[in-house]
Amino acid sequence: MKKWFLLLFCAFAIAFVAIPTADAYTVKGMGKCKGWIGGEDDRFWLLGFLSGYNYAKDANVGRGVESGDIYKFVTRFCRERPGDDRGDAVTAYIATQ
Repeated sequence: MKKWFLLLFCAFAIAFVAIPTADAYTVKGMGKCKGWIGGEDDRFWLLGFLSGYNYAKDANVGRGVESGDIYKFVTRFCRERPGDDRGDAVTAYIATQ
């Protein structure tokens, strides 16, 4: 009986340790700011990231803002911080809203 309790305790302990934090997420197609050129693929990725954020958070980031203004923000951010991820640039834009 003690073995079952020990096994059950270990299973729960492993399950709780393996749960990812709320801040953990995967961003597909992200790269470093150094590679940001603001081309069509970059722009689609950026708008997709914002759309995904808005959907997940039931938010309206970028509403009423021209896409070009968002691209300029990310381009400026990436020029100043080429070692950061592009996701950091978009997250910085979101923080301004």
